[in-house]
Amino acid sequence: MTTPNESSTQCATSPSDALSLLLKCARQLEASGQISAAWNAYQAAALADETPNGRVELAGFHFRTERFDEAGQEYESLLHLAAESDDRRLAEVARHNLAAILRKTGQSSRAMTLQARATADSISANGELDTADLTGRALDAIDQRDFGLAENLLLRSLAVEKSSGNHDGEATDCANLGALALLRGDNAVGIRFLSRAYHLHRKLNDKVNAGTDLLNLAEAFQNASRWTLASRCLRRAMSQFESCGANQSLNTAHARLREVRQIQGVFKRDPLLN
Repeated sequence: MTTPNESSTQCATSPSDALSLLLKCARQLEASGQISAAWNAYQAAALADETPNGRVELAGFHFRTERFDEAGQEYESLLHLAAESDDRRLAEVARHNLAAILRKTGQSSRAMTLQARATADSISANGELDTADLTGRALDAIDQRDFGLAENLLLRSLAVEKSSGNHDGEATDCANLGALALLRGDNAVGIRFLSRAYHLHRKLNDKVNAGTDLLNLAEAFQNASRWTLASRCLRRAMSQFESCGANQSLNTAHARLREVRQIQGVFKRDPLLN
């Protein structure tokens, strides 16, 4: 948003200034946990914007707050718009995010199809894969239980993100490497990567992903029978999810905390009563 000229007697706001103000307001409301008000602001921005940018922001908000049906519909619409306008960048954004939603909702086959198209377009346009393609292909490899390929792709992406100073991408790769390590049964490596991801996500104020890191850390501590640490991670995860409107993950964390407390209760009982 531009600063008004102090010498002017009127304050005229251009459409672009109004849109910037709406998006700034939406982000501030979301960051402060005022999710309903943030939704209204993102919706207003999408309606006010003649470009796809406002709709991209709204779709991202739906994704972060786990409104996956609404997010998927928006990205589907944006993908059609990109095809009509021959907007490669918009198509790339829509495909990667739609693939991520499909993975979240258990539609891995369609996610892989979209990812393959995104990868082909990236190679055609740039002659190489970018980090979003590397990460997307890695997640598809995890779904296919090809853990070696997934690790190779994620480490390649992490090296690029670190060298470019992209903390958001670095946090994503560390989180995925940590989750992958748990799938491979390597708790120590998983805890190391997930702890790093959590601290980066906290610095970025990315609450939903910080909460997801804590969920995975809780799993690692459960695997090691460190029930107090697992419980602490789950309580913190619930706080993160509650503050950003991620209700599905909040319910998951709450259910897992009940399970952990039940196990803790068993250990605290008089062994003669078991």
